[in-house]
Amino acid sequence: MSRVLRKNYIGAFLVMLFALLFQVTAFAATKYEAEVKIPVKVTLEGKKASSEDVTITMTPLDGAPAFDQTSITVNARKNETVYAEFTKTFTEPVSYKYEVKQTAGTTDAYVYDDTVYTAVVYVENDDNGGLKASIVKVYKDEDPTKKQEAAEFVNIYDPADTDPPINKVVINDAGTAPDTVKFHFTMKADDKTYPMPEGSVDGSKTIETGVGSYEFGVMEYEKAGTYTYSVVENNDGVQNFTYDDTAYTVKVVVEKVNGKLQATRTITKGSETLESITFTNHYSDGSSQNTSGGSSTTGGSGSSGGSSDSDSDSGEGSPAGVLGAVRDAVENGPVGRVLGAAREAVDNSPVGKVLGAARGAVRTGDNSFMMVSAICFITALAVLAAWSMAFVKRRMK
Repeated sequence: MSRVLRKNYIGAFLVMLFALLFQVTAFAATKYEAEVKIPVKVTLEGKKASSEDVTITMTPLDGAPAFDQTSITVNARKNETVYAEFTKTFTEPVSYKYEVKQTAGTTDAYVYDDTVYTAVVYVENDDNGGLKASIVKVYKDEDPTKKQEAAEFVNIYDPADTDPPINKVVINDAGTAPDTVKFHFTMKADDKTYPMPEGSVDGSKTIETGVGSYEFGVMEYEKAGTYTYSVVENNDGVQNFTYDDTAYTVKVVVEKVNGKLQATRTITKGSETLESITFTNHYSDGSSQNTSGGSSTTGGSGSSGGSSDSDSDSGEGSPAGVLGAVRDAVENGPVGRVLGAAREAVDNSPVGKVLGAARGAVRTGDNSFMMVSAICFITALAVLAAWSMAFVKRRMK
């Protein structure tokens, strides 16, 4: 055989040997390797959710071999599902179980999904004599009926919140307070870093209200702790109003209970605990004050140190003064002269004597006025008698 022919045989042999080795290697790889993947999904929800590093752990059960990673940390984002997966290559048929769960993060405001999943891994022979991984089963809370495509964790941003109520009351002591008057209240945090309602400046917020119930606004708490605030009414100095100078303290205790933040609010006024904050103002326009008043008694001359009753009754404009003026006018006029003559006649008659005796017994202190009354009465009787006599004479004719 020539040298060239020998070289050709040797080359062909080497080619065939290489091809055989390649096929054996490929067959061995197909037969004895199967890659298993356990998928994981993480989502953040909530109005103010942003991003959060979340750790998912996988723990072998019942002596199963560990996967390539025992934990995976993913950066979850608001309203976006982030995918990750645990992987492992098996070289023989297996049936294993693994526990998959999430490790709670350090942000108090998040409610972390505490679902525990069970992942079941099957690796078996395929029809070609190789290995294949069957569909990985993931289910919740050890219940095979809750099968899912992946271990899914949904974390919710849910801070604790509170909104202290304010009540404004106006009591009308006199008159009616106008409806247009506004009042102002200020809440101030004892520490400027404490959560405050929207619109606050440097740890303080002032609101304007009328009469009724109002609120400063919602305060959201992302961390557990104790937070304190003071609340007062501003004295605006509006005329006729008396302002309430009470100082209230609001204490908010934030705790994480069963994985969720809870806020407990306490309102105090001194040592008194209250349900709400109430400021009461008083309004008075002076309309109900006693304007008549009593006359003050002042000292005068004389040993008695004060005016006598007779003096006080005889002043100008008093009833006695008016009667006295009428009496003087009557006595000094024509009527008075006629009445004087009649009075003398009456005094000298038996009727006058009777009246004099009665007058002395009564002692009214105003003899002249009584005498005038008697004269008028007697005159009326005389006129009546004269008329009667004239009437009788006319009838007799």
